[in-house]
Amino acid sequence: MRPVAFGEALTAGTRLTLFSDDKPDRFFTVIKFWMDATSGVALELKTGVPTYQVEDEGRQNSLTASPSD
Repeated sequence: MRPVAFGEALTAGTRLTLFSDDKPDRFFTVIKFWMDATSGVALELKTGVPTYQVEDEGRQNSLTASPSD
């Protein structure tokens, strides 16, 4: 296992662990990775926003970056 930078292009089937200080660890499997240009425009960014479509325990979720201050 190795740390992954958010926005790193990961292939489908890659397993992720999301660590949190105030919540239990969550385990995901990547379904799809893309750069969401629409969200980038909405957030007034010059590039797309890295987004992962993931699955955990049969549920599908989107992990999307939020701009830092």
